[in-house]
Amino acid sequence: MSDARVEPRIEGARVALTPFDESHLADPAYRRWLRDPAVVAPLNLPRYLAGEVSDAEIEAYARRLMADDAVWFFALLLRDEREFVGTVKAGPIDRYAGRADLGVMIGRTNLWGRGLASDALGALARRLIEGEGLRRLTAGAMATNPSMIRVFEKLGFQREGVFRQHDRQGDVYIDHIHLGCLADELRTPNGADA
Repeated sequence: MSDARVEPRIEGARVALTPFDESHLADPAYRRWLRDPAVVAPLNLPRYLAGEVSDAEIEAYARRLMADDAVWFFALLLRDEREFVGTVKAGPIDRYAGRADLGVMIGRTNLWGRGLASDALGALARRLIEGEGLRRLTAGAMATNPSMIRVFEKLGFQREGVFRQHDRQGDVYIDHIHLGCLADELRTPNGADA
């Protein structure tokens, strides 16, 4: 297995994942996405929704991910145009247990529903299982984000639990769906719905 800090470039059918670096951190689009309620609400980031997160905090968070040996943090690019449209993360990567947690943020909302999340997460999952030898992947999503749940289920993730009223948006408490995928359950996505 390779060192977790050496993040590979990963190609999907329509997207490319490249290690998140200073150029992505400096891109004004990145901060704009983290200030867009449509983008951050499904990610359960209430401090971002409330406008309580400073540019310095965003920078510190990204730098922590970039430096963490147990995290792969990627800029999500449209493969042909090389346009930065979001981020993808695997981590923490627990090599002893052979598992990692996955997440994605498509910052360009006009690209939602076009299969980019499925393509990105599918390519990343295949790399982690086939290239890194991990045996289990996990993910989570608020129950109010059925598109993201469908993305993971399309990839072979199974619902493993419901954390009842775990998340909060305003005055509403929302269930959180926990999903997991063993190596032999991973499927290649077909079709575009998220």
